[in-house]
Amino acid sequence: MTETTSEAHLQEIEELLADVDRPPATTLDILGEAKRERYWEDLLVYFLNPSNPHGFNADVLAAFLQALSEHEGTSLPPLRHELEQVEVQSQVPTGDGPFDIFLWSKDAWYVVIELKVAAAETGTQTRRYAQAPKLGELVVNQHEGASEYVYLAPRSAGSSTSEKFVDVSWEYLIPYLEEVLRTSYGQYPSKSHAQLADYLDTIKQTLNMDEFTTISEETKLYTDYADTINRLIEAYEDDRAKIFNHLQTVFLDELESPREGWVVNNSPKRYINFAKNDWGNVAGSVRIEYEPHVHLNRDHPEIRLRLDIENTGKQEIRKEFNEKLDEAERDALRNADWEFVDGSYAYLTKSVPLDVDQPVDSIHHAIQNLNELRAMVEPYIDEIVAKYQNSAD
Repeated sequence: MTETTSEAHLQEIEELLADVDRPPATTLDILGEAKRERYWEDLLVYFLNPSNPHGFNADVLAAFLQALSEHEGTSLPPLRHELEQVEVQSQVPTGDGPFDIFLWSKDAWYVVIELKVAAAETGTQTRRYAQAPKLGELVVNQHEGASEYVYLAPRSAGSSTSEKFVDVSWEYLIPYLEEVLRTSYGQYPSKSHAQLADYLDTIKQTLNMDEFTTISEETKLYTDYADTINRLIEAYEDDRAKIFNHLQTVFLDELESPREGWVVNNSPKRYINFAKNDWGNVAGSVRIEYEPHVHLNRDHPEIRLRLDIENTGKQEIRKEFNEKLDEAERDALRNADWEFVDGSYAYLTKSVPLDVDQPVDSIHHAIQNLNELRAMVEPYIDEIVAKYQNSAD
């Protein structure tokens, strides 16, 4: 198949896709956060809390509790009275990590909710929460009312690790919340009605809950043009792998220290990173590494350089590292277009344009930038690592 044929097929696909009807994007879709667990939690807490200014009063909470009481795995009785007085809390401390949502009607009853979207349960979260003697301000062994522990997750997710938690799926819950909107008859503020509908649409689209009646037009297009699409994907992945492999070669070739002192993790479909042998498990579990990312976007192809300081305890290491830099060094980094992002993984980042016609030159330029960073920060990193190694000894 010639390049001209591929381009013609792509143009045909684009024209046909333009005619495919798609549901409007939800707000979280637009923000690229449709699977962000914290946002699902925040929105659910907002609608469940009767005191929030959404105009639903306790109706969403009542529907939620009805779903729980009618679930085959729960023992929660029907709860319909004095719901306006229910406390709705999020990120509630237990002394062994916070759980997501707490519904509490003082002496009458309480519900503990651990919520998941895409990620599985971390370790034995639910087991720890089930054994917690305190849930926020509530002392468990002094509570004589009803209680329920709920693990709210997609049907496809694994079960909770605690037998005390009842597995309730989003798919089971959503029809109860939709019923609030279906029977509203215009009694709720239109903005709140739209917000709740948007939230429920996000969940349904993310979990593919829409009724299955036919094969999508996109799938039909894929089957018609599978050879072209697969050929392009293979070429894309092959080029990414070549870039990652060349980044590794150039980095190692330009090392002034022995290669044996470095660990290279090269996963061509995702990332590559470089770290000294003793940069893992600093102060327990902190890992320090240089991690270039390759973005082959049509408009802005780039190699995104990163200094990662990640995992539990990272903030203390980042603080020590930042204190070692003087103001002149920070200014020098900023003037060289390094950005202090203080993200989940990355602490410093810089974008280097990737010339798709001369990729080798761009790779050498990227490693040159990385080596300039190394010259400034590596002595400080080594000092910090040595400090924690000595204290461990």
